Amino acid sequence: MTYEAFSRKYRPRSFSEVVGQEYVVKTLKNALRLNRISHAYIFSGQRGVGKTTIARILTKALNCKNPVDFEPCNQCENCIEIEKGSFPDMYEIDAASNRGIDDIRSIRDNVGYSPIKGNYKVYIIDEVHMLTKEAFNALLKTLEEPPPKNIFILATTELYKIPDTIKSRCQIFIFKQPTKSQIKHYLESILKRENLPYEEEAVDLLVEEFEGGMRDFASLLDQAVTFSDGKLTVSSVEELLGIIPKSYIKQTLQHIKNSDLKEAVKLIDIIETQGYDLNIFWKQLIDKLHHELLSITLNQKGDIFSQEDEKKVIYILSLFNKAFIESKTLQNPKSVYQLYILKLKFLEYIKPVEQLIKEGIEITSISKQTENKTTEITEKTENVEPDIKQKIIKMMMSEPMLSVSLNQINIEEIEDKVILKTENLSVAALLEKKIDEIKKVIGKDVLLNTPKIEEKPTKKSKKRDNSIDKVLELFPGSKILKYEDKEE
Repeated sequence: MTYEAFSRKYRPRSFSEVVGQEYVVKTLKNALRLNRISHAYIFSGQRGVGKTTIARILTKALNCKNPVDFEPCNQCENCIEIEKGSFPDMYEIDAASNRGIDDIRSIRDNVGYSPIKGNYKVYIIDEVHMLTKEAFNALLKTLEEPPPKNIFILATTELYKIPDTIKSRCQIFIFKQPTKSQIKHYLESILKRENLPYEEEAVDLLVEEFEGGMRDFASLLDQAVTFSDGKLTVSSVEELLGIIPKSYIKQTLQHIKNSDLKEAVKLIDIIETQGYDLNIFWKQLIDKLHHELLSITLNQKGDIFSQEDEKKVIYILSLFNKAFIESKTLQNPKSVYQLYILKLKFLEYIKPVEQLIKEGIEITSISKQTENKTTEITEKTENVEPDIKQKIIKMMMSEPMLSVSLNQINIEEIEDKVILKTENLSVAALLEKKIDEIKKVIGKDVLLNTPKIEEKPTKKSKKRDNSIDKVLELFPGSKILKYEDKEE
């Protein structure tokens, strides 16, 4: 007897067997009940969620000879032929390999004929987004004026690639991913119907560690049962999926909890030596830490950490997430993971603000610094409007050299002018660079009052001063009519 895979054997054959697409099923059954069948549908969603399965069920419901509550009977000739794919009025087309205009033209030429055996001719076009632009245009003409008794079901995983002109002429159904509980119930129902022994935790592992649609999970379950010699166990699933045993995850976190980081680093070596994928190990470690954090927050206690470790766990989780991202760029992520574990050695030096304050360490914010500087020069301002003063100080604080020299600057306001005074030549040079900017901000003329830089006399002028000044002192009121400087 030919073996039938779980994905085919337990494929839903009626609306009631479909899992996770409640709103799609309800809408289509109501359409059948009210006789409001559209001429065109788009079924969009990721692979394996039931798009072509529901398309076939709808085809059976439309052409069944003995429907029950708008469900196909799955017993009549039409239902059986549709299930086998041999029904003459059902056309299944794979647009990935039949994407040209000629393939669509053959459909357009066929729609003019009446159904051969059933009530409707149904065209199921899978991966419709793969059609060429010309093929879409040909399909559009058919959808604009559809002949009676013809229904189009367009299935796609990439809805955005379908032209708006096509979408506007179809009813669109978005298929969602089933929940984990729905997937688990589906897998357990298969195991029970097959009379296969299983460990519930093994099913949980399949659901947690794998991603995909119902078809993917049915295929995985089939593989897992074969791998485990007919009994689904936790160890067999771990080995099949390459999952690191939970004991390793628990040991690693226990070492971290006890600050025994050397042992944690050694354990990573052991895990790699045994052939496990370290990226999978690290992801499991992050997932467990996240679970611990939730347990601490909600229940005050996790499997490993307790409520007093909450801040520590948050920090570790943040650090390990960075390590996971960083490891993606390396062929061997072991060095990254070991480094980040060793970084936890410095956790003891990270202290909360409250503790720093208790220890007498003063923490001054930037706004506090500005406030201190403002107070510092308030006494050195004369008749200056507070608003103008604040604007000047704020601007000076943006200049590092000026911000530390504010106590050497006096601000005065005389009539409509603001005067900045300083005795420091370096500060004066900085103020001169900012003068135009200050004028623009305060909207007033700004003058700079700084000490004059005396020019150092040259050697030639010194000779003149020494000789002539003595003469001028001897004869008060005398003037220099002409002076010639003779070089030595």
